[in-house]
Amino acid sequence: MASLSVDDRDAIERAADAYVTAMNSADWKRVARSFSDDGVRIPPNEEPHQGREAIERWLTGIEKVDSYELIRDRIDGAEGIAYVRGRYAITLRPFGAPLPLSDQGDFLEIWRKESDGAWRIIEAMWNTRLPTLADPSPG
Repeated sequence: MASLSVDDRDAIERAADAYVTAMNSADWKRVARSFSDDGVRIPPNEEPHQGREAIERWLTGIEKVDSYELIRDRIDGAEGIAYVRGRYAITLRPFGAPLPLSDQGDFLEIWRKESDGAWRIIEAMWNTRLPTLADPSPG
């Protein structure tokens, strides 16, 4: 199986950068377009969001993004499928929240080269590194 070409790796990097820019701009339609039509987002402690419309609808619950950063630790794949693994940090305010919320953790995305040549996310999931309030571990 052939690995990703340099051109594909660069295209994924550009698409991932555009995703981060759209998140920081709170451009939910553009964020949703980073996903394939049947893409899935799997947030922690929630049911998955299936499809662009569901992803965009979920994102519209965010009033403001103060900052969103991704560090890509690994990009690999072959034959039109790739994965991106890394770390994130985000500060945002959902509608109705009195103060912004911050989180940091790890993410994994699976990307597919679509028939139009664009790379889009088909699966995305993330988990926080922050302890929960109920974390019984000694501090």
